Amino acid sequence: MIKLGQNFLRGAYTPLITPFNGWAVDYDAYARFVDWQIGNGAQGLVVGGTSGEPFSLSLTERQNLLRIAISSARRRVPVVAQTCGVSLADTWSLTEHAEQVGADAIMLMMPPFVKPPQRGLKSFLSYVSRATTKPILLYQIPSRTASTIEVDTLEDLCEAVPSIVGLKQSSEDYNFDSDIMSRMGDEFRLFMGLPKIAFERIPKFSSGLIVALGNIVPGEIAKIFVHAEEGELGKARALRDELQELNDVAFRDTSPIGVKYMAWKMGLITSGECRLPLPPPEVDDVEAMDEALGAAGLL
Repeated sequence: MIKLGQNFLRGAYTPLITPFNGWAVDYDAYARFVDWQIGNGAQGLVVGGTSGEPFSLSLTERQNLLRIAISSARRRVPVVAQTCGVSLADTWSLTEHAEQVGADAIMLMMPPFVKPPQRGLKSFLSYVSRATTKPILLYQIPSRTASTIEVDTLEDLCEAVPSIVGLKQSSEDYNFDSDIMSRMGDEFRLFMGLPKIAFERIPKFSSGLIVALGNIVPGEIAKIFVHAEEGELGKARALRDELQELNDVAFRDTSPIGVKYMAWKMGLITSGECRLPLPPPEVDDVEAMDEALGAAGLL
């Protein structure tokens, strides 16, 4: 495993939403949103994660968003590019582009839909790693991809590909997380994608948080990480509890429908719409989100 700086790929990273204006990507709003994120406490940014609706975007749109994020961030925080596409060719192109425009790290989601065997995952990830010299985080989200990398496969892959330095975990599998860290060591970066379990794992083995709610409360998510990392689990738990209602209403529907609506309601983006097949939020959910935003003092 390649050596990383002590504080690199640690902390609360926001998986950025993608604002639209009609059917078009609103690049100006995106640039402003990146700046707002950094000014309000995000410790890193992820472009092309699940919250960004990557498989509803063209390759050109994904490349443009990454360029804008890097330009707007101005090296104030790391920018991670999630580069998995619908094909091996698209994944290679996005990874190669991220290398060329200066992303700080690459994130590779398990390939969606095809349900490859473990040897296929290993071959796919190993092959794509050749497109970049950047550190690579893998992304485990079986609820979206139907693909899950096993610990043995991950261990073999990390031995063969030194640039693989960590993983974002978006499933509730404590034994998997514990097993990974016992085999990979303290330098392996394990990010939590589910806030309801994340803070308890930070002092044990997690390197950070990548959660969709960071799109509207990046500073609070960063504080949860800091409290938990310092062993102040009571403070982390209290702050998590304060955000619980927001988190609950944000995910009553498929993500990122809720967080995009709330970001729009807060005036952070010019429209809360997603691209089909993700529809607008239901009326009952809108009422619940408005109430939660008001109670949290965000309106």
